Amino acid sequence: MFVQTAQQTNKPFIALFGALIMVNLMMQGGENAPVYIIGRSLAGATGENWLWFASYLGALGSFFSGSNTVSNLTFGGIQQSIAQTTGLNVNLTLALQSVGGAMGNMVCLNNIIAVCTILGISNAEGSIIKKTVVPMFIYGLIAAVMAFILTL
Repeated sequence: MFVQTAQQTNKPFIALFGALIMVNLMMQGGENAPVYIIGRSLAGATGENWLWFASYLGALGSFFSGSNTVSNLTFGGIQQSIAQTTGLNVNLTLALQSVGGAMGNMVCLNNIIAVCTILGISNAEGSIIKKTVVPMFIYGLIAAVMAFILTL
């Protein structure tokens, strides 16, 4: 039983371990860490309007990784840096990051391929993404509007 469990968790463990290493490397260097450089650049470009974009950064992370957790680990530091630089509420900005991670799972290719495989649907991935990307963008817009209402 132990050997079977170890075999089943071997590949996901390696992938998650790699993601954690990448996140830690991005946070090295204090104020010159890549996370802070990216955060300051995005904060400078958007200022207090970052709340309109915060959830989409989270969505981008889970779109590529297939995981809200990995998206939060990867971009949470950037979101925190942006919030601190612009004077936005850090908790609200990080909440939008997490909401975005959930949004990104709507269009995550890994998830769509898995569902198509289980249902026996072939060559439908593109049309599914086209159908789910619009609700994802609307979801992000609603999240941003709610964030601005909460800042009043």
